[in-house]
Amino acid sequence: MDKVKLEKMFTEYEKAFSTLDIRKNAEFFADTFISAGPKGTIAQSKEDFIKKAGQAAEFYKSVGQTSAKIISKNFIPISDHYTMATVHWGVMFQKTGDELVEFDVSYFVQETGGDPKIILFIAHQDEEAAMKELGLNAPAETIRSTNN
Repeated sequence: MDKVKLEKMFTEYEKAFSTLDIRKNAEFFADTFISAGPKGTIAQSKEDFIKKAGQAAEFYKSVGQTSAKIISKNFIPISDHYTMATVHWGVMFQKTGDELVEFDVSYFVQETGGDPKIILFIAHQDEEAAMKELGLNAPAETIRSTNN
């Protein structure tokens, strides 16, 4: 595990997520990766992720995301070339004011051949349900465009 490279990667990832630069976030993913959460699993290519980046950014803007920050993270080496990083995030929305909405994501990071790349991430909570609970509803046209 190269902790210096991992720290740098997550610092840059945090900046990109906070400013909703989803295209920048895509740089931290492997060419093919898996995303998972309470509702299931999706395998996707970085190319597909980039194609939908604008829609994703518009969705988060439409629900009023103003910033995001890493509250804490923990690195667990799996082997010489793979690390699991569990990140505790705090996100602010216009509707929640100064109150952080906190959630956890585990990232499996491949550390072979250059910069570390995310090959799998697992959302611990159901993001859609949490947003509805907080009353963070996106305009219908935004939801339709992000689901296409």
